[in-house]
Amino acid sequence: MYVFYAKSNGETIEEHTAKALCVFKKLDSYVKLSSEEKSIIEKIIYYHDSGKVNPEFQNRMRKRLCIKNSFKWGKGRIPHEWLSPAFITEREENEIKEKLEKLGLDKERFFNFVIFTILAHHNRENQVPDNDLICDNIQWIRDNYNSEVYYYYDVYNILRIYNNSENRKEWNLFFPYRVRWLGSLLKCDYCASGGIEVEESYSGNYADDLLRFFNRKGFEIKDFQKSAGSQSKRNVVLIASTGMGKTEAAMKWINGQKAFYLLSIRVSVNEMYKRFKDVFGDNVSLLHGETSYFFAQIEQYEDEYEAKIEKSRKLSYPLTVATADQLVTSVFKYPGFEFTYLTCSYSKIVLDEIQSFAPSSIAAVVVFLKEVYKLGGRFMLMTATLPPFLLEEFKSWGSDVFIFEPQLLNIMRHKIAIVENMIESEILQEIINKNKDKRILIICNTIKMAQRIYNQLKDFNPGLIHSHFIGKDRREKEESIMKAHKSNQSCIWISTQIVETSLDIDFDLLLTENSSIESLFQRFGRCYRNREYMANEPNIYIFKAKQYNIYDSYLFIKTWDVIQKYNHKFISETDKQDMINEVFKNIYNTKYFEEYKRQKDLLEIGYRSLSKIEAQKDFRQITNNYIIIPEDVFEINKENITSIIQFIDDKNNNRLERIKKQAELMDYSMPIQLYGDIVKKVKDIPNSKFCQNHRIKLLKDCKYTKELGLSGNSIEVEEAEPDNIV
Repeated sequence: MYVFYAKSNGETIEEHTAKALCVFKKLDSYVKLSSEEKSIIEKIIYYHDSGKVNPEFQNRMRKRLCIKNSFKWGKGRIPHEWLSPAFITEREENEIKEKLEKLGLDKERFFNFVIFTILAHHNRENQVPDNDLICDNIQWIRDNYNSEVYYYYDVYNILRIYNNSENRKEWNLFFPYRVRWLGSLLKCDYCASGGIEVEESYSGNYADDLLRFFNRKGFEIKDFQKSAGSQSKRNVVLIASTGMGKTEAAMKWINGQKAFYLLSIRVSVNEMYKRFKDVFGDNVSLLHGETSYFFAQIEQYEDEYEAKIEKSRKLSYPLTVATADQLVTSVFKYPGFEFTYLTCSYSKIVLDEIQSFAPSSIAAVVVFLKEVYKLGGRFMLMTATLPPFLLEEFKSWGSDVFIFEPQLLNIMRHKIAIVENMIESEILQEIINKNKDKRILIICNTIKMAQRIYNQLKDFNPGLIHSHFIGKDRREKEESIMKAHKSNQSCIWISTQIVETSLDIDFDLLLTENSSIESLFQRFGRCYRNREYMANEPNIYIFKAKQYNIYDSYLFIKTWDVIQKYNHKFISETDKQDMINEVFKNIYNTKYFEEYKRQKDLLEIGYRSLSKIEAQKDFRQITNNYIIIPEDVFEINKENITSIIQFIDDKNNNRLERIKKQAELMDYSMPIQLYGDIVKKVKDIPNSKFCQNHRIKLLKDCKYTKELGLSGNSIEVEEAEPDNIV
């Protein structure tokens, strides 16, 4: 009797399959399945790894396990899952077809789809099947194991037919089954292999934890927050002023069910994670592009670190705070997206501040939410401002979506003044001189302008923060600006749009360049955030600005036009909603709406990304992205940086310690988009596989200082901040 291994740790195919089936029994309580579907999925799981008995795979496992005896085979390697359907017996095939008929499905087409789910549980879409090699494997198995296996299916055609998302009629027919059947297989396979629970149960009582939090903070639950709790079984759209308590309303709406809280910016996610953890403790996890670095700093033992990371990535925690791209990119249907869609189909999704996304990303969010709720998931979309065309979109989804009346603060927080001069004019200093006793925030549309204003105001000893600082300098500046906003001491800070959503700060006076209306209101939220303003002088000055491609030209110009009638006036929260409606009133012929519509149409007609990495790029619409270490930073810290890289590249070192070193390396680097001739100055870091795999490069012939960051003169484009989603 042969022993057939599934894993290099000695786990057999039989043992792994039993684990996966056990996981499915637990998953069954979350996914709404008929008895027929349960039976079909159990068959899929039972057979998914049968093809691993092939001699080439077994020889590889035996070599890793130091087992001397091997099978005689020299004809090459074939993906095991392409062999697995051959093990389905005629009796089992008839049983599956009988279940399919009871579901009212075409038994022949859907049996082929059952085969597809087995063939597709690993990403091989770019590989062309070798039918001769498949047949040779099956013949060898038949001859050597005395097994009744037959190649009665066509791998190439089945994968081609069911992966063709452009045939919308066929794709839509199989889509819910694809999510439930293939999604279940992927989830059970991953969790069985990783040795983690398919879903972690909530430890304690959610309602009690939330009530204790409210009592501890002295919060009085508002009517709209209570209403959010009563609408817990529905999809919800909530427009509410900054400071109204949207997050607490979301906590009421979640109501103890599995949930994901999504934001656009990593720094915001880290802060929201801390807030949720303060309420719900270890029931909360964190998920974004630097989660591994975050947890590496707080975990002491490798096994605890590995478990926490694995559970986060497999979406197993009761509550997860994440950047939106961690879930929404699955809308691009990269291979394996079914895992995320299945999880979302029995989860709640809170999406905060949709207006902070680019229009193409908004389109991805809209399509994602629509598809997920049709599969059984629920969403709550919260925002301070919502463009009217999006409100109409959600209204068109019918009674499944409950739309709150806008929840607006009834206090005046802002009085604005329009300045017809550019922000670098002498008027800026005149305003500052009149307000030296205040905490002043200056927001520019580009890094170059922020650096220019910083140089102009050096005598005032200002702070400067933007995205072109290396990690440790930016972190230090974030801590400094947070301290500044909490103190009552006068100060001046200069920034770019990174402060619009990433930092929870409150200043006394805002001086800003004009931008698009939703961006402008985000900036307003950094001045008198929760305070009433009653002075005669304005607390927000909006300067005329050059129009860059950062903002849609129509929205930029229309915003400047609309705000004119509010010059030297207090603006209420209702005024802000009116201004949003006015700016977006005739948006349908703008580049902004065209970008939104193009992406939405593309997704709805079947566009698919080739991989999850490509989906990240498609979602963020970011190209030419690098992680760079400025040359002078490298030279000053050469010995330390070289030592860090060597430690990371040495795989004999403890993995947790290597991850910690990766976080250290990020202290000397920054994410950046580069175009044109400047790309020629990007050089590889020699002899480092890690840097090569992660596109970490040296930027030569540039000027970097802790004071200014990467100097604008060294990058010959005047560009916006990176989205900074991941």
